[in-house]
Amino acid sequence: MNPAIMALPLAVFTFSAAIADEKDFLETLSGNWHGSGQIRLKPEAMEMAVSCNLDSRADGAEFKLDGACRAKAVFSRHIGVDLIANGQHYSGSYLGSVHGPAELTGTRSGDTLNLKVRWPDRGSGPRVASMRVANLGTGRMRIVTVEAHPRTGVQVETARIEFSRN
Repeated sequence: MNPAIMALPLAVFTFSAAIADEKDFLETLSGNWHGSGQIRLKPEAMEMAVSCNLDSRADGAEFKLDGACRAKAVFSRHIGVDLIANGQHYSGSYLGSVHGPAELTGTRSGDTLNLKVRWPDRGSGPRVASMRVANLGTGRMRIVTVEAHPRTGVQVETARIEFSRN
């Protein structure tokens, strides 16, 4: 029998298992979440304390997150994520910045999504950050974003928010 034909069932099985793995992982991020932490509105800005409420849902290989974060009376901002998994590769969009919607791309490693956030070019070059969404187990999740300081290039943590499932 042709080796290529023999390999086809194995490839289909492997691809199906990868899809199932991503569905299972995304399901661990589903639910209603409340969290608090520190953010910077820009890498060069001072940190401020925030509290956030999120509602996230997995539907197969699709993941949607919708919510809001507040910092006392300083600001309130709607945030949202739409992701689609293709194997362990993810793509989608992020909303939550004054710069407008951003493109998300990345992969999963264990219990963490490692995403690149790319905002539209507004004439000064594209603005890029990284976002990690980690399932910490037992109804806990952490979101961390890191971005380069515009003058020094030093990587600055612009958000670290710890969540618990409601």
